[in-house]
Amino acid sequence: MVSIKMADSKLWKTCVSAIASLIDEAAFKFTPEGIRMKAMDPSHVALVDFELPSAAFVEYNVKQATVLGIDMTEMTKIMARARADDEFTMELDEDKNRLALTFKSASTRRFSLPLIDINEADLPDPKLQFTAMAEVSAGVIQDGLKDAEIVGDNVRFELTEDGFFMYTESDTGTTELKLRKGDPGLLKLNVKQPAKAMFNIKYLVDMTKAASSADIIAVNIGSNLPIQLDFPVAEGKGRLRFLLAPRIEAE
Repeated sequence: MVSIKMADSKLWKTCVSAIASLIDEAAFKFTPEGIRMKAMDPSHVALVDFELPSAAFVEYNVKQATVLGIDMTEMTKIMARARADDEFTMELDEDKNRLALTFKSASTRRFSLPLIDINEADLPDPKLQFTAMAEVSAGVIQDGLKDAEIVGDNVRFELTEDGFFMYTESDTGTTELKLRKGDPGLLKLNVKQPAKAMFNIKYLVDMTKAASSADIIAVNIGSNLPIQLDFPVAEGKGRLRFLLAPRIEAE
């Protein structure tokens, strides 16, 4: 049995939208403790790691572990119809192999989403030795990526004891974003060893769609390692994490 209720649809809608920007199909594992999903994008350069505990729900009724295969494009279409104040429920119809999604406010609207046959990915947690971490205002990163898109396809992140930096360079020009200690957009900086690496801008733009401009994104990097982005979910109860492989910079 799977039956869950949230006070509003915003949290699920935001997470689904971010996941769907990278993943076409996903296997969500519903357990008595909460929901978990981990998957790589089709090109195998990005990983999504999503956890939402039962405490994030108004009602959570899951008796045993159940894996539900979901077409993320279709789920996103349905969630786009949700209003901010809608009470949101999801229920599994085992007989029809469908997921019922209900939005309730001034009226009650019900959708039925066919489940798909997809196996849960067995992906171990990557063992990465990050050497630098920063907590940065999401709006700052989003602005830096918009600037970078004007110039090129890739952006270099750099963390030093002085601050957090983003650089882009191409034949058409350069951009740079600098956050130094004390700047309001840089909430925390922990650098064991300076680190820098380059990443695809489009992937980062898709990942940061999960955040509002006021949110705080935790950025972890190491020189030429994947970047790890952690977003606040359900007031810190859950986790939405992205990992993106670096691009190799020409010497």
